[in-house]
Amino acid sequence: GGMNVFLVYKDGTLVTPELSGSILEGITRESILQLARDRGMKVEERKVSIDEWKDGVASGAITEVFACGTAAVVTPIGQLKGEGFSVGDINAPAGEVTMSLRKELTDIQYGRLPDRHNWLVKLG
Repeated sequence: GGMNVFLVYKDGTLVTPELSGSILEGITRESILQLARDRGMKVEERKVSIDEWKDGVASGAITEVFACGTAAVVTPIGQLKGEGFSVGDINAPAGEVTMSLRKELTDIQYGRLPDRHNWLVKLG
């Protein structure tokens, strides 16, 4: 799909798969990474396996998972399902980091927060 996945660890680290040719490059992805760094979060771009996701959610090491993309902006992921497994809870509330990053990004996009990175371009 046209989205990137982010894992939020209990220690505040934000992990996303590294760009490898099959991972979507994008402005929304880069914006989320920059906003996380601005907050002082440790950000890791590296290989991420399904097992890391499954085991991290099951153990509580991963506290939130979200996706981002142009149309979806930031969207919480409550549950990961695959052949023979399911991890997470489809009814879990959206996480604090997920929703605060979404709010910050959309507030910048709509002019409710200053654009301190000069991302916006005025047309006309």
